[in-house]
Amino acid sequence: MKEEKYIPIACQFYDVLELHASRKEVVEIAYFESAEKVKTVKEKIKDLVTRDKMEYLILPDDTAIRLDQIISVGNTQFYGSCGF
Repeated sequence: MKEEKYIPIACQFYDVLELHASRKEVVEIAYFESAEKVKTVKEKIKDLVTRDKMEYLILPDDTAIRLDQIISVGNTQFYGSCGF
């Protein structure tokens, strides 16, 4: 299956992720695990990294979630891109 092109998230949403990561808060994260499946977890954000020109949220168990696959974190709904 071909991987979809990465679309950078809106900058203000990246700031939200950094804030939760720095506070080491357990937050509810909803994201597309596949094109048809949404997954929700309650976890801390371990890190935010860039790999192969794509940005990822890393969970404590080292699960990597592409930032453009995130639907919401905590009370913040994600939408839009950074405009690149």
